[in-house]
Amino acid sequence: MFGYIRPFKPDLRIREFETWKAVYCGLCGQLGRSFGPAARLTLSYDFAFLAMLRYSVAESDPVFGPGRCFVNPLRRLPLCRGDQILEFGADMASIMLYYKVLDNMLDGGPLSRAGWGTLKPLAAGARKKAAAREPYCDLAVGEAMAGQASLEESGCKSVDQAAEPTAKAMEAIFGELSRDENKRRVLKRTGYLLGRYVYLCDALDDLQSDLKKGSYNPFAQEAGLTRDSGGGELEAVYERGRDAIYLTAGEAGRAWALLEPARFGSILDNVFYSGLRFGADEIYLRRAKKTGGDRRIPGCCAGCRHSSEATSSKEKPL
Repeated sequence: MFGYIRPFKPDLRIREFETWKAVYCGLCGQLGRSFGPAARLTLSYDFAFLAMLRYSVAESDPVFGPGRCFVNPLRRLPLCRGDQILEFGADMASIMLYYKVLDNMLDGGPLSRAGWGTLKPLAAGARKKAAAREPYCDLAVGEAMAGQASLEESGCKSVDQAAEPTAKAMEAIFGELSRDENKRRVLKRTGYLLGRYVYLCDALDDLQSDLKKGSYNPFAQEAGLTRDSGGGELEAVYERGRDAIYLTAGEAGRAWALLEPARFGSILDNVFYSGLRFGADEIYLRRAKKTGGDRRIPGCCAGCRHSSEATSSKEKPL
């Protein structure tokens, strides 16, 4: 989960956007309290979403209050106060970061491995603290990442199979968001689909860079692409990949519809019904920007307002 799951801002009302920012900034503060100031650099929309989803099914309300921005202490802003839910979000961010560092060290060249290697001791220390509080989630993520590495090493040619470990890891994490058995079943299904969604987005987003580096990419393996593949072949793979992401996002939305959130329902509706689709659209638009192609999304709304919202990176500060 690294920056793909977030609301589509143009469709948020002002109070909804301010609430989203308050949870996002509250998570930033919790990362600092749990793991030190440097941990704030791991802040991601995905884990703000995870915290908000857990708040939506929790029995007690979150507490909001005025605070100051860590980056700009002169700036006062509303914050979600630290509690067990934000602590859980911070723990999951640290656990996922550690395994992401390991994965990048395996996939990268010598310079990349050296760069990520400098971050590994800090990530390992944070992960150790988080794992002590959430051993089940750490074990589930560790097993999933080991399975992922095995699939990549064998050159797995099935995108669905390659996405399975990440989907199962997210299924385990989302199952911890509630103790109500009925809600847990729905949350686990939702987590599975979002894990698949994130993996597909990340793989499609990295397709061209992976081809250039000769790194494993499930879309490239399934289609038999090489670094010399033509633009037509790449375009077909991007379209198939985007359709697979759309389908997964739609299934995640249907799973979410089975829950009855106690709070933040309209914000989370935005994420599931608009934000996830736009995550796939952004990948398409970023590629079009690089190649000089059509920056409108086929089948999108009149005037394609999404194109003006596309960012140049996965994560953009609020």
